[in-house]
Amino acid sequence: MRTLLTAAMLVFAASAAAAYDPIVLKRGWYRVDSFDNGECAGEVGTNGQFYVISVSGLAHSEPAFLTITNGDMRPIGRAVQADGAGRWQEYYIPFRYNRGEGDLVTVTVTGERCTVPLDFKWRRAKGWDEPAPLRPR
Repeated sequence: MRTLLTAAMLVFAASAAAAYDPIVLKRGWYRVDSFDNGECAGEVGTNGQFYVISVSGLAHSEPAFLTITNGDMRPIGRAVQADGAGRWQEYYIPFRYNRGEGDLVTVTVTGERCTVPLDFKWRRAKGWDEPAPLRPR
């Protein structure tokens, strides 16, 4: 029984160290930034329009603070909370109303034990690869 518990703890510890969201792997999303300091890890993945921010290595249900900047817009800052496995993730759609084609987005998740800094450049999507199926009458 003790061996089984030890094995389960090792598997859990290994999975908690990987922040990569499974949707990024399964649906062809790609990584635009990652961070790993041995205690905490974080990644940002995208499909070209939506971004997913993932952090792991936080404590069970640990409160943290999220800060997002996007060019010259006013920073977003709010409290977030890790799940029972010490992970947190959220989707983000960069947008700057009437302000050019994109910029550098910085994301910082700060917990009690660690800070995860991430950043990525984005540009406004130009439309779909295929034309819309509807035709004007």
